[in-house]
Amino acid sequence: MIWLTWRQHRLEGLMTLGVLAVIGVFLLLTGRAMATSFQQLGLSHCLGQTTPPGSPCPDLIMAFGTQYGLLQIFDILLIFLPLLLGALVGAPLIAREVEQHTHLLVWTQSITRLRWLSVKLALVLVAGLLASGALLAVLIWWYSPWAQLDGSFGTNAYDTSGPVWVAETLLSLALGVLAGTLTRRVGPAIFLTIVLVVAIRVPVASLWRPNFEAPITQTTPIGQVNTTQSTVSTQDWIVSQGYIDAQGNKHDGLVGCTSNQTSVHCFQANGALALFVSYQPADRFWTFQWIETGIYVGFSVLALFAAFWLVRRLN
Repeated sequence: MIWLTWRQHRLEGLMTLGVLAVIGVFLLLTGRAMATSFQQLGLSHCLGQTTPPGSPCPDLIMAFGTQYGLLQIFDILLIFLPLLLGALVGAPLIAREVEQHTHLLVWTQSITRLRWLSVKLALVLVAGLLASGALLAVLIWWYSPWAQLDGSFGTNAYDTSGPVWVAETLLSLALGVLAGTLTRRVGPAIFLTIVLVVAIRVPVASLWRPNFEAPITQTTPIGQVNTTQSTVSTQDWIVSQGYIDAQGNKHDGLVGCTSNQTSVHCFQANGALALFVSYQPADRFWTFQWIETGIYVGFSVLALFAAFWLVRRLN
């Protein structure tokens, strides 16, 4: 059964391995160049909360961003890699067998449906998780210069710097298998996989993640704007910021000021009594990672149970 599964899916496996190898080589080459530039520019000395007047850090950071900023686009594209694995590897796993009726031949060889699906899932999931784990180690090293400058809570760094990356791979593959079992056709299964992954990932990342723990809010009265030291660092994740009016209502975003107004007079003219910043401290990064990982693992388990239940009722 293991040999048969490999024979059936060796093309997808070899293509996936080839793509990961190319990505890995690219990350190693560009990551080494970024790490070298980071050290040569002395950016490790620019990681404090505030930049003193006359410091060369802003120019150095800008130079680093100009040189390697385009590489962040590549990192954004990598966020979609687990989705592609689910659509191109997970979705056809069952759908192609049912579409071509090859599963009926296997079931007549004294191989139970449970064993048939268990072996296929074990090989695909283990291979997928091992590959994503290996790539994750390279990604953490590759993105470390940006993570030191911008923090690990940025969208690019967060999704490719912890167990969430592996959990997303598991989720995409599990939903792909479920979609293939539901539709029994490769084309619709790929489309349904994309829909299911997006339907789960977007709310979790956009709505749930900022509130895994209650954000810390720092409030500064208008009269103390220029004298109060902020406790928010570049490593923290700013969830929202704005001003508080006389009625105590919070308004996201800051009012626009003209060059003829001081910031204090501008805020007061627009009815602002205080400024606020709500943020997630950088030390909550791993807590958030494990919370989100648990959510994706939970959805994955449900999807796999549903797939087993559906396979038992396949004709």
